[in-house]
Amino acid sequence: MKSTFRHCLAKPSILLAAVALPSFYSALAQAQVPPPPPPAAAPAAPPPAAPPPPAAPAPAAAPAEPPPAAAPAVVTPPAPETPPAPPTVPPPTDAPPPPPPPMSDEEKYKHINMGIWLRVTGALQNQRHLEKMDRASTDGEVEFHFSNQMRKYFQWTANLVAEYGGGSADGSGSKIGILDLIAQLEPDPAFNIWAGRMLVASDRSNFSGPYFMGPWNYPGAYGSGPAEGNYGRNDGATVWGQAGGGIFKYYLGAYQLYGGASPVVQPLISGRINLALLSPEPGYYSSSTYYGKDILSLGVGGQYQKVETGKGTSVYTNYSLFNADLLFEKDLMGSGVLDVEGAFFSYTGDTQDKKISYFALASYLTPETGVGKFQPLFRIQQSTPKADGAKTGTAIDAQVGYVIDSYATRFALGYQHVGKTDTIGGKTGTPESNQVFLGVQMQK
Repeated sequence: MKSTFRHCLAKPSILLAAVALPSFYSALAQAQVPPPPPPAAAPAAPPPAAPPPPAAPAPAAAPAEPPPAAAPAVVTPPAPETPPAPPTVPPPTDAPPPPPPPMSDEEKYKHINMGIWLRVTGALQNQRHLEKMDRASTDGEVEFHFSNQMRKYFQWTANLVAEYGGGSADGSGSKIGILDLIAQLEPDPAFNIWAGRMLVASDRSNFSGPYFMGPWNYPGAYGSGPAEGNYGRNDGATVWGQAGGGIFKYYLGAYQLYGGASPVVQPLISGRINLALLSPEPGYYSSSTYYGKDILSLGVGGQYQKVETGKGTSVYTNYSLFNADLLFEKDLMGSGVLDVEGAFFSYTGDTQDKKISYFALASYLTPETGVGKFQPLFRIQQSTPKADGAKTGTAIDAQVGYVIDSYATRFALGYQHVGKTDTIGGKTGTPESNQVFLGVQMQK
């Protein structure tokens, strides 16, 4: 039974194999035969070839040099746009102008400094009777200043003066002359030599002159003060120097170095030292007011000279003087400027007719009023004669100044009284004098 079932299954299997096998081989043969070409009208692209087997990597070839880069085209950049100008802001009215740039040596050698100084005075005073103030008069002067640096250590100064009036009764006091003519060797601030006609190195008043002091009238009532010359000048030579930018200064000079004098005059030797404690005072000159500088300055000086009493007599008289002066100025920081000044002179020679003399001064510069500042001032001068029993002479000045541009533009209105002194021992006394004055000073 079992065998019969097995034979029954085997027969259909054989039969299926006989039927299916030819079909299988036919299909296999058709798979290996390429398909017929497509029609010519629309040929199809051949199938892609099979990729070749990977080959061994070839050695890397050296990179080829890049071709030279072409020069860039020159392109002119557009002009930058001009930025808008910033708004103009006016500087503060009280700001000082910026200092000018320093000049080169070549420019200094070519440049000549020039200036004009002028003073005119109107007065109520009778020139024949000085105690009376029933006449009006005027006098004035103008100075022309020139200076130049020739080389590194060499400079020169030449100043001229022209004036009229001078207190003459007939107005014939006009004259023109040489004020200064100086050759200056200045190798170092500590050592300088000036030769020619110049200010005598004596006291602060002479180094200031009338242009750089508060009082309108120069001190020297009763002929007091150092020996000098016209306008405080004399012919000679001065050795001077300074340290600390003008904190300490010294002067030593010989003057009246002109011949032909009869009787024979030996040189006038004059010297001075000055110490400025709060602020320096640089340079040969100084001032008696600075219109707003903190300064305490002390100076001492002396003079000596021998004068022959007669030509060929070989008999000499001595002139000698000692002087000391002080200047104190304080800026009150918006509340004005205070000035106090004093000077003392002691005469010890054979020919002097005075023992001592002095002056003291006080002034106050107010804050600005209008275009300037007022400066009330009071000064007293006294001179004590050498003769026993002689009366001490006293002179006073009271004035109000109006300062517009410091020394460059100022006015002064005041009164001066000089007391009478008697004639004693052959020395002519001083007559009484009264004067009301109005003065104007300008510098450029």
